[in-house]
Amino acid sequence: MYGEGADGPESGEPLIQQDFTEPEVVKKKKVRSKNKCKRVGKLKAGEKLSIVFFLNGPVGVNRNEFTRYLGKLVTDNTICPVRVHSWGEMGNDVEDHLWAAVKEKFTNPEMEAYRGHIFKKMVKAWTNYRSDLNLKYVKPCQSLEDAIENVPCGIQKDDWEWLVTEHYLTEEFKKISVRNANNRAQGSMPCHLGSMSIGELTYQMTDKEGNMPSFTKVFSCSRQKGGAIDPKSARKEAELIETMHQNPGINGLDLVEKCFGPQKHGGILGYGSGITPKDLRTPRNEKNPEVEAQLQRSEEEKAALEEKNGALEAEKAVIAAEKEALFHRLNNMESNYMVELRSLREMVMLQQTTWSSLHRPHDNHNQYI
Repeated sequence: MYGEGADGPESGEPLIQQDFTEPEVVKKKKVRSKNKCKRVGKLKAGEKLSIVFFLNGPVGVNRNEFTRYLGKLVTDNTICPVRVHSWGEMGNDVEDHLWAAVKEKFTNPEMEAYRGHIFKKMVKAWTNYRSDLNLKYVKPCQSLEDAIENVPCGIQKDDWEWLVTEHYLTEEFKKISVRNANNRAQGSMPCHLGSMSIGELTYQMTDKEGNMPSFTKVFSCSRQKGGAIDPKSARKEAELIETMHQNPGINGLDLVEKCFGPQKHGGILGYGSGITPKDLRTPRNEKNPEVEAQLQRSEEEKAALEEKNGALEAEKAVIAAEKEALFHRLNNMESNYMVELRSLREMVMLQQTTWSSLHRPHDNHNQYI
């Protein structure tokens, strides 16, 4: 390739030493992009998306849009104020604004009946949002000044300074944060459904006749990862099956409490965030026909027993009275018998005395003998 006499490499070495090592490719971790709710944002005036509720939670084709829209609302600092310590400080005006925004974009025939459950999801989304702010913008900072300067997008600097100094760095918040972290660390048998809720899984597994899958089946499917279930969840699944065999007809809440212990008022393990123990128990003001029939039978049996006991008591009183009368009669007979016996004895003694006096020899007669 080079001509004679030309300056060229010796011994066939290349003119320029090149490094052909391929650069290391750093794979970026997939993260969830910013919630834009494009489909909801493209709705025309008066147009709404239909949402279905199942087990007090959104399910169906518009479930993701509904959940994302709730998250977008609670992270909008023009609606939800930043300078609050808890959701309870929001006020009724904020909740009314949020509810109007929800009903503007989504519709359901029983929307008002699910208001409490919808707000429960909004509170959870708001709490997670505030927790993420602390995790991403406060904890990585080395000083208070750095945390104050590390302002998230969409939050005013003075609001962020208040949130850092008056909320995140307070002793009360730190104490609650440590306690919640310890509680999460103690968690076992995690759910592996990803963005799908347990309610959505149950909804998809429910057949056309409306027959829901068993709790054990839902538990097993929600704890699988890569088609396999972890050993601890597998042991708990076997315990659930054994408990169901030993207690035919046991309801879901009793089954969970037998295998996992008493459930708190906020939710039930394996049912998702939409169901609480109160939902599976018969309300106090609502009568259960079976229970009412059993109570009626018990009352009738109680009345019959009381009537029978009354008759027995009356019969017992009659017997006691007859016994007492017989006792008095016996006493009287004994007294009369003793009187008659005494009179008869006196009569006999009198007769004996009279007979003796009649047959005794007289002194005059003896003189003549």
